[in-house]
Amino acid sequence: MPIDYALFENNLTSDPDDYAAIVQIAGSWDLDTIADKIVARGSTVGKADVLAVLTDAESVCAEGVGESNRVNLGGLVQLFPRVKGVFTGPTDVFDPARHTIDVGANPGSALRDAVRASATVQKLEALKPAPNPIQYRDVNSDTTNDQVTVGGIGEVSGNRLKYDAVQADEGIYFVATAGGETKVTVVQKNKPSQLVFIVPATLIAGTYNIDVRSRQRDSAELRIGRLDPVLTV
Repeated sequence: MPIDYALFENNLTSDPDDYAAIVQIAGSWDLDTIADKIVARGSTVGKADVLAVLTDAESVCAEGVGESNRVNLGGLVQLFPRVKGVFTGPTDVFDPARHTIDVGANPGSALRDAVRASATVQKLEALKPAPNPIQYRDVNSDTTNDQVTVGGIGEVSGNRLKYDAVQADEGIYFVATAGGETKVTVVQKNKPSQLVFIVPATLIAGTYNIDVRSRQRDSAELRIGRLDPVLTV
């Protein structure tokens, strides 16, 4: 499979036409996955034995780095100890309250060469972070993604829902499928994962979408997230 990437504006330069490729991580492999992959390649030993060796390798690498050694794990990775924190002068000593022991790592040359030689890439559409409303609960009717009680309590759950109430164009909106929109003005909870509010009393009978509009931290652009189900007043 290829390495997926998307292009995003490069905020480290002043040129608005500069973009950077950001790899879109597909998942993660743990020792169990690595052992399965090794066995699937025709290993002469079983998965349990492979896992045991990998686990021992973890422990030995930690021992080596912990004894101030640079550990070269074949051509995979080079590990080395680090001490982080600010020292006040040449006579200062390590203080656990101000300093930490850490591990540095550099990819090995064999790993770099193998990936560069065999990996391919695939460009994906860059998806900008936006509010993601997933579910509406109408407290008064105790229904989900269905009814709306005028003047009642509504709850929207999802991701990246929090907005800046000071900004006039941000907030929660009931958008009529027949046209027109009504902004929610009484909000009890404005959190990233949940919005709790009073449904506007001015809504008339009909069908509505719910929009959440906000500016995400990475941009001044107003972004809109729309709840998929259409609701009925």
